[in-house]
Amino acid sequence: MKAKSIIAALLLLVAGVQTAMAQKMLVKTTDNGLVRFDVSKVEYVKFIKDDFVDLGLPSGTLWSSCNIGASSPEQYGFYFAWGETEEKNDYSWLTYRYCRGTYDSLTKYCTAEYYGTFDGLDALEDVDDAAAMTWGSPWKVPSMEQFDELMNPENTTVKKTFQDDVYGMLITSKRNGKSIFLPAAGIRMDTDLINDGSRAYYWSRDVVRVDNFLARDFSFTTTSNTPNDTKNRCYGLSIRPVQEHEFVDLGLPSGTLWATCNVGANFPEEYGDYFAWGETTPKSMYGWSTYFDTDDGGSTFKKYNNNGGLTELQSEDDAATANWGSGWQMPSLAQIQELNNSSYTTTVWTQMNGVSGRKITSKSNGNSIFLPAAGYRWRGELYYAVSYGYYWSSSLYPYGGDYAYYLQFLSGDWHWYDNGRYYGQSVRAVRVP
Repeated sequence: MKAKSIIAALLLLVAGVQTAMAQKMLVKTTDNGLVRFDVSKVEYVKFIKDDFVDLGLPSGTLWSSCNIGASSPEQYGFYFAWGETEEKNDYSWLTYRYCRGTYDSLTKYCTAEYYGTFDGLDALEDVDDAAAMTWGSPWKVPSMEQFDELMNPENTTVKKTFQDDVYGMLITSKRNGKSIFLPAAGIRMDTDLINDGSRAYYWSRDVVRVDNFLARDFSFTTTSNTPNDTKNRCYGLSIRPVQEHEFVDLGLPSGTLWATCNVGANFPEEYGDYFAWGETTPKSMYGWSTYFDTDDGGSTFKKYNNNGGLTELQSEDDAATANWGSGWQMPSLAQIQELNNSSYTTTVWTQMNGVSGRKITSKSNGNSIFLPAAGYRWRGELYYAVSYGYYWSSSLYPYGGDYAYYLQFLSGDWHWYDNGRYYGQSVRAVRVP
């Protein structure tokens, strides 16, 4: 969906809105695929950034490679007052969005009445999240919990250093060796930028519950780190966004937590991307001729097979892990069977925002997830969208190496089956606490 929106925007700019809106467009992508869509149905176009680093953190949180407003890790980027989504020239209480000119006249994010209008909010909503509003979902301003995880010595090592002559902090994963660099961008107060190249201040999404005029930030200097610092909300600080994906606890015996949307989607009813089993990127053609694990059209398989090969996907071949981070994985057959077990869940064919699919509801706690009927992809076409759902497991079918298990449903059926590994099917990720 993101790629199509960007292509549409570029074509509209080149061809002219009036001409383009009267036509359907056929776009050839770099992998020789063809995308056809009706531009008149494009409501709006929003460019979203998709450049993250998977540090292998336990939560699966993915950290952006650069600050908002920067195009490389060492660039400072923009400065934001807490809860504001645009830069400005004056960072003071007089210009702060959520007060009436003073620190004790707050109009939002107030948990103590003596600081303003009480609303009980103690963390940024999406509409006030500079990452979400600038880069789009699923980017967010990080929580202090995510900063704590980032700085936990069990997860990462920290080195203060120079990168392209810019001082900052290099944070490297102990799990996979990948790293991010946080430049010492300073801080903006009133109309001044206070920056000697040795200090950094990064907003979290959390307000201080007692002193509501303060919000929590992560800061460091050449001599110290303050993982849980506080600053006046009106000050201008840097933001290093994170990506995270929501999950639902269905109270299942295994403790498995199911994602709220498909891999490649931002909302529960969106179809998302389609993957051949064991592949981690979508493509334009799905068949044995383009499948990664065979060189002879599906007669023999190199890695996953029932003749001494692997029968469960490894993390490097897991579409959920590759796209969302190490905290996520494709469900096993056992996890699909558990979801499909009438002792634990009920299911109904329904619609969400006009999209058909199945709603699965926990019998133990009433929580639910929605799986859209996204169909499947074969060769260059999409089949049975709206009427069928096909969701891969991570488990190989034991009686034929060319098949893998998946969950299938339609209006009158809800069961697990096996299917040819080359088909492009949906992936709904899971987490295991």
